[in-house]
Amino acid sequence: MPRPLITTVIPTYRRPATLRRAIASVLNQTFPDFRICVYDDLSGDETEQVVDEFRRKDSRVEYLCRPKRIGSLPNFVDGANRVETPFFSFLSDDDIMLPHFFETAIAGFRQYPEAAMSILATIRMSAGGFTHDAPILDWPEGLLKPPLGMLSIVRWGNPDLPGLLIRHEVWKAFNGWDESVGPTCDMDFELQVAARLPVVVSKRPGGILVVHGTTITSGSCLEWVWPAVPRMISKLIEDENVAVDARMEMAQTLNRRLKRGLVMRGVIRSIVGGKWDEAEKAANLLLRECKWTRARGVVPRVRVIGEKLPGTRALLRAFLASRASLRVVQHFRLQWRFRSYSKLVRVSP
Repeated sequence: MPRPLITTVIPTYRRPATLRRAIASVLNQTFPDFRICVYDDLSGDETEQVVDEFRRKDSRVEYLCRPKRIGSLPNFVDGANRVETPFFSFLSDDDIMLPHFFETAIAGFRQYPEAAMSILATIRMSAGGFTHDAPILDWPEGLLKPPLGMLSIVRWGNPDLPGLLIRHEVWKAFNGWDESVGPTCDMDFELQVAARLPVVVSKRPGGILVVHGTTITSGSCLEWVWPAVPRMISKLIEDENVAVDARMEMAQTLNRRLKRGLVMRGVIRSIVGGKWDEAEKAANLLLRECKWTRARGVVPRVRVIGEKLPGTRALLRAFLASRASLRVVQHFRLQWRFRSYSKLVRVSP
């Protein structure tokens, strides 16, 4: 049996309901030359049964269950390292691939054989069907020679995995994701590649990334910006293969993102989640790394106020909710444009 052209890696962990939707979205592709590899991080639920439903009907679906739990990022990385096809994509088990993704992405590679990655627009959408944004719509279209791809990431936002098709030889050449960067290691990889190699961009929607509001108060908020952003900056700022002005713009823009992230994710969201030590750590980083003197002592003062006024955290939670509502209003045009896709995240096949 000839080797397929594309592999889709689906790492999964305790989301069998949305996993069924994710697999079905890949099997619904208009370009048929692919296989699906599901990597189960020892979920201990009905994941295997869900995958078996598809395997009995379609031999392109494969399944591997880890003998012991290895964690989310290692599950992604090991899945990509096992790829044997020329191209591959990632799809989280709660995201959705749109029907023409492979067809459009491969057409980009065929038009521009020098491209390292083929990028389509990913719609960031809540589980209720509200469109948050779609950063690729602001990018230039066509072949982006370096460092324009890198600059597009820092100016308008990084490509999300549901809209990204990668040459496997590029993954190997760049040693895949740097797990030390943490949750943003995919963005770090994309920056590294686009700083040195051309990428091809289409504004056609290729996938839906489901944004979960629970991330406001669950898990570590700080790790999304620290030490992730400084590590991304340091890896590129000294790269003499990248033009000096491009490196300077990258560093300045990501430093602004660091400051904003330390305030919103590190301080405010940590306080809302009751993670006072993490909030104080973020405030100290603002003082030390961003020279923001107003951060000095802010968390202890807020903590004292919060103990005297129990509604303080509720007010901050309302502030975050109002910001999210404002984004919905600001992106009303996107809501209308992508209204037909909203039913895909609300209804499982």
